[in-house]
Amino acid sequence: MEQTPEKAKKGHQEMGATDDLVAKFKSVAQGPDGDLLLNFLDILYDRLTELDYNDQHLSAEDLEAIHQGQEDIKQGRCLTLEEYRGGKRL
Repeated sequence: MEQTPEKAKKGHQEMGATDDLVAKFKSVAQGPDGDLLLNFLDILYDRLTELDYNDQHLSAEDLEAIHQGQEDIKQGRCLTLEEYRGGKRL
């Protein structure tokens, strides 16, 4: 199947935009702000991953419970499985 000239031009522009983005990313990543760029990318990627999970059938309450659990873990409000099995409670 052959592409129309319009589709071929758009595909070429998208590829050019991707190449431009990659070149800029590499430039910044190798510079003094490389760590900042990578941290920012991690934040955006994590957000994208969370959005992918939102497409699954989890209620708003489920998602809130998950976020609360993540916050509890970050704050150290958790037990190991061994501690729990040993009878320790929060």
